[in-house]
Amino acid sequence: MKYTLIPEGYFSQDSAAELLSQVVILEKTDSVKSLELPCYKAVLLYAGDEADARRIADMLAAAAALDGYNKVVVRLGDGRVDIVVAAGDRLLLCNSYPAADAVTAQYFLFAALRQFQINPEVTAVHFFGEADESVKSDLFRHFASVEVL
Repeated sequence: MKYTLIPEGYFSQDSAAELLSQVVILEKTDSVKSLELPCYKAVLLYAGDEADARRIADMLAAAAALDGYNKVVVRLGDGRVDIVVAAGDRLLLCNSYPAADAVTAQYFLFAALRQFQINPEVTAVHFFGEADESVKSDLFRHFASVEVL
């Protein structure tokens, strides 16, 4: 799926395809759609499966609803890892990375946290959907807690 987030003040349905094409390569057959994200005062622009876009939007909403300052929501599946990182009310990252296995997914998760100087030892990681017990137990060694939403 191809997607990006745009602050709602910069969004115009007429320029949606142009905005998305600035961050991803669009094919002529790609249809650009949008979902409003009031929790972050943003719009999710996407080309691809609507169910995937709704899942990303739901992950963002779940992160916004979490208590605490550092908020980390992760989803593994479909050969990728989706990661949402927020600090307080500020969204820091919402991205998807190719991850054929749990080790690769963990690499991207730790790289994202390092980028924003978030200490896993005092941070809870929240899995969006199902998570393999071995992955949860492996992450539990590094995080304050590991929970499933």
